[in-house]
Amino acid sequence: MRDIILCISFIFELYHSLGHLTILTGYRMLPRKDLVAIRYYFLLDAACAAIAYHIHQADYFFPILILQQWQHIFYFSTWDQSGACKRVISWSSLDWDRGRWNQIDLVLGTVFDMGVHIANTYFLGVMLTPSSQITGILVTIGLYQIVIKSPSLAWASKNDIPGLAWASKNEIPDWVAKRIKPLTAEQIQEVQWFDKLKIM
Repeated sequence: MRDIILCISFIFELYHSLGHLTILTGYRMLPRKDLVAIRYYFLLDAACAAIAYHIHQADYFFPILILQQWQHIFYFSTWDQSGACKRVISWSSLDWDRGRWNQIDLVLGTVFDMGVHIANTYFLGVMLTPSSQITGILVTIGLYQIVIKSPSLAWASKNDIPGLAWASKNEIPDWVAKRIKPLTAEQIQEVQWFDKLKIM
């Protein structure tokens, strides 16, 4: 039973790592209204990281995990209410119409969170057999393809099941474009100093 939980935790942590990389790079994102609707993802994200740590208990990792947990509890507790949270939601969405990499606070926060999941993936991975590692990687890639990259799930989002309207800024289907709205100043929570930075 422990091996099954270990493998499932490895899959979740690898999936979160890929998901965070996808958002960080802007490769694929959701419309803001869909992100707002999947608030519980932040709890799942935090729970997966905590479970992974409980399994591997790597030396010196606990303080890093606690910081990540605080981050997620804050965002969950102030979901689409606090300025910081509104900013994270907006930047992580297809609605964001400003520079991506010059938003240093958001880039660093996402990199930190992704780093926690990557570290957990590594610490769990070394506990798995090579065949379990390969199986976990293949399952994760399959889940990623189904949830984030698959246009076959379009029917679900068209019927307002949140979290499935993933698209690329360069390729936004009409049904996803209809879900994107111009951001208000309150949703942007502009940091003028960051907006003036010129980062490629």
